[in-house]
Amino acid sequence: MAAACSDSGSSATPATTTAPETTVRVTSTTVRATTTSTTLRPTTTVTTLLQLGPGDASIGGTVIGPGGPVDGATVRIERLVGKLIAPADVTTTGGGSWQMPSILGGSYRVRAFKAPDLGTSPVENFFLAANERKTLSLRLPLVGGERIVAVVNPNPPRVDQAATVTIQVGTGRVDDQGRPVITPRPGVPLTLAPGPGILLESVPLVVSDGSGSAAWRIRCAVEGASAVSLTVGNGVTQVRLPGCGPAPAPAPAATTTTRR
Repeated sequence: MAAACSDSGSSATPATTTAPETTVRVTSTTVRATTTSTTLRPTTTVTTLLQLGPGDASIGGTVIGPGGPVDGATVRIERLVGKLIAPADVTTTGGGSWQMPSILGGSYRVRAFKAPDLGTSPVENFFLAANERKTLSLRLPLVGGERIVAVVNPNPPRVDQAATVTIQVGTGRVDDQGRPVITPRPGVPLTLAPGPGILLESVPLVVSDGSGSAAWRIRCAVEGASAVSLTVGNGVTQVRLPGCGPAPAPAPAATTTTRR
């Protein structure tokens, strides 16, 4: 009988694969900063000054107050061209006279005043011809004496709505530019009495504060009512407020929507 033999001493060797070599090249990049140079050129601004003269025209006249001609008043003369203004002041001399000679023609605005007790005259606006001689009479009102200024908030007050009345007392005067101002009178007892259609909801007697002011709470009862009276010392002054307006409209009713 023949026997089958196998060679158990021999073993299989695995095949080995070698990967190809890869060469990587590194490139170095240098970033250089770029500087931009800008040259600014200076800007020249030209200012045009408006002049009153010299010219062949003139303006003059007199200043009159409640007691007659006013010496020492300031007459402000302004020549207007577009938005440019050329101003000049002249002081009145004997008999309230004043003169501005040798000026150019054009549009002018003139007013006068004298601090502290004579207010600004009505402003005169006119066109002056190139060789015109214009004469003006300027009248100054008296602004001294007691002044009462009333303010209501809201303005106007409304029926059935509370409002505040603030009243300032002081002495009237004008400043060195002819503007009306008030020198306050602090510590003055002031009594407010409402007129028909106005209700007083605070104490009537209030002493003025450091600014010469006192405040009261009022309520309008009738549309159109506007009068209150103010007692200052032994004098009573009628003060007119803005007329009471109608009551505010009621707020619309809220609407509720139910989803089913």
